[in-house]
Amino acid sequence: MTLVLLTPIGLDDGSWREVKLPPVDLVTHVFPGFGGRARLIPAPDMAQLADEVVEAYEGPLDLVGVSMGGMVAQNIAVRHPGRVNSLLTACTGAASDPATMHDRAATVESAGMAGVLDTTLERWFTTEALSRRPQPAGVIYARDTLLALDPEAFADGWRAIATHDVRGGLPDVRVPTTCIAGDADAASPVARGEEIARLVPNCRFVVLAGPHMMHLENPEGFGAALVAHLGWARGG
Repeated sequence: MTLVLLTPIGLDDGSWREVKLPPVDLVTHVFPGFGGRARLIPAPDMAQLADEVVEAYEGPLDLVGVSMGGMVAQNIAVRHPGRVNSLLTACTGAASDPATMHDRAATVESAGMAGVLDTTLERWFTTEALSRRPQPAGVIYARDTLLALDPEAFADGWRAIATHDVRGGLPDVRVPTTCIAGDADAASPVARGEEIARLVPNCRFVVLAGPHMMHLENPEGFGAALVAHLGWARGG
């Protein structure tokens, strides 16, 4: 089995640098337009992003996704149930608000990455992390990665998120699932994770201390939750 780590919007494999990952066969999947990958024209939707992941790796997959990555993971579980061994979603929901996502896409296209940087970081991290000096490694990584990103690629990501709605399919997801929520998540409050946990029959719901970018601000807690999930999902 392969552990597939699915990144948030705009980020790349450096997203997992501070997380103590388990000693298993794993890959980090970076979506089109991010981490040096070329954009897809036209921009992909959630179904296309899910299908791309399944086509990229062989055998049963343990899927771990944060934010946008968690949305793609859910779409994989719904569209390709026979390929999924387990599912861990973090700081995400079962559906998006399309109008908000399209507004974010239009804003970054007009303002550029520098124009949306502060509001993005404020959604992603706690005030304490953003004001700390020196700043935590996760904040520095996110800031530098976003500023280097093509605004059109960021807009593509928001438009893909606008197509996310798997509420009708989650009750059919039967694999071991862990849903993590952050108690300080301003972008995806605890209630959104609770909805996933209600819809998926075999789901453990875990609330950790931290914000939307849980794995960047609280990598220790996230890593421990990931190890616990794999222990449960793989039977020890």
